[in-house]
Amino acid sequence: MKYNEIAHFSHPQHKLRYEYSEFPFKCDGCKEVGIGSRYKCTICDYDLHMHCAIPSPSITHPFYTKCSFQFLSRPPGNVPRYCNACEKDITGFMYHCRSCGFDLHPCCAKLPMVLDDGDVKLYLFRKKIATFLSSN
Repeated sequence: MKYNEIAHFSHPQHKLRYEYSEFPFKCDGCKEVGIGSRYKCTICDYDLHMHCAIPSPSITHPFYTKCSFQFLSRPPGNVPRYCNACEKDITGFMYHCRSCGFDLHPCCAKLPMVLDDGDVKLYLFRKKIATFLSSN
């Protein structure tokens, strides 16, 4: 869902306006790089990904079938957190599974399973860990 202008708890000073840009930006919610659709405060230069601006309160993910993820505005506790999808640090908005402790960046959680431009289809797969045996 897209709105032209929203109020957001993380930036109560001003409303954020929807815009699309070909230039990269850093999301002030999850602290990750974005491009394309975003909500922006033109007064403060505050940016949020679409998924960070209008998050689902809870989600499930097909790669983590036993998890129920809750949206959090900051990582829980004092232990450094990392995204179980991309393995990068999490320093801002996130989805967290309280039962198993898994974490996802909002953009990683919302990646489509298939990208299809009409000519080529790209599929999102769960990374497999390879085991190599050496014979000496």
